[in-house]
Amino acid sequence: MNAILDPALRAILSLCVLIVIAKITAEIFTPLKVPVLGELLAGMVFGPYALGAAITIYGVPLVEFNDIVFAFAEIGGIVLLFLAGLETSFAELKEVLWPSILTSCVGVVLTFLLGYLLSVSFGLSPQSAIILAASISVTGAAVTVRILEDLHLASTKESQVVINAVMVDSIFGVILLALARSVALNSTFPSVSNILETALKVILLLVVILAVGAYAIPYVIDQSEWRVAGSVESLSIASCFFLAALSQAIGLSSYVGALIAGMAVARAKSIKRVREFTSTIALIFSPMFFGVMGAAANLTSFNPLSAGLLAALTFIAIIGKLVGCTLPVLLLSRKNLKALNVGISMISRGEISIIIASIGLTFGIITSDLYSTIVLMTLILAFTSSILLHKSYSTTSKQSQLTQGAQK
Repeated sequence: MNAILDPALRAILSLCVLIVIAKITAEIFTPLKVPVLGELLAGMVFGPYALGAAITIYGVPLVEFNDIVFAFAEIGGIVLLFLAGLETSFAELKEVLWPSILTSCVGVVLTFLLGYLLSVSFGLSPQSAIILAASISVTGAAVTVRILEDLHLASTKESQVVINAVMVDSIFGVILLALARSVALNSTFPSVSNILETALKVILLLVVILAVGAYAIPYVIDQSEWRVAGSVESLSIASCFFLAALSQAIGLSSYVGALIAGMAVARAKSIKRVREFTSTIALIFSPMFFGVMGAAANLTSFNPLSAGLLAALTFIAIIGKLVGCTLPVLLLSRKNLKALNVGISMISRGEISIIIASIGLTFGIITSDLYSTIVLMTLILAFTSSILLHKSYSTTSKQSQLTQGAQK
């Protein structure tokens, strides 16, 4: 009985349950190309606010959260952001097309402004409004890229614009993560000087990585003298945790350092090995992170106001990206359908949205019902984006075939 109540064993049992259930539900959602939905839903259904508390063993809840569980969840978030950074090398960013940059900038800024104004109109405080606006502003890179790859469309011109725009969105994600943490720590509406200070910290960290890390880290990792098995992979993960800790030490989120670390390691010649290794361990840490994040959503706290905010926030999140990301491509390319494909591709949200919301929840800036609203919005947008992308690109493919047939 005492062993069952031991905090470490309780954490292990809770994580074990979440991982197993998350993988099972992810398998169910695999045909929809959005397994992350399954992992989030697993946490919501079997978390401490739902069946995890209803099902007991010797009078102890099946799923129970403590500091150990949250520590593993944070490690999972760090690994996921590191993996996202590995897909965003500085070399690729140098070659990014201006349409991609413009698409990302307009989409993020428009969505943030709409989200902030909507949140304030619902009576939320400026601090809460900033958290909600930031959480809906960045496209979910993992979901979007995964869908494009599954549809074998990653090589199309509009998909390249999308992938590059998602990369730029990741940079905005770094700034918004830093802004969210600054708001959470100060518990007040940030002044212009605070915003500038936060932006300077992010820029300083980026400059340090560009000047030192982007060259020193790949150089150390690529040393041919490493003979011990796993040295390259271990050094890569070590650099991730080091920069995550450094980021935390200077007042930014640890996730910021993890993302930038991935971008630095992406310059290494051994990037394929590192990416494969990180993808493998992410298979375990991903359900930990998304399971715990989903479990933190307390749906019992939902009320009519929350439902109305969810509907309005989801609508704004779609319109902000659809309009903000379609118009720049439309103005530059004047191809209506392909421009619309870009806008639809940018609708999905992912891990950065959940992480920003979790920062707000942890520091008491947003309530559990607002956090649940963000989690549900992420689920809805990932599902909506998947369906719309399949239909949109399918229509484009059919029209291309008809055009080619007419030309013959």
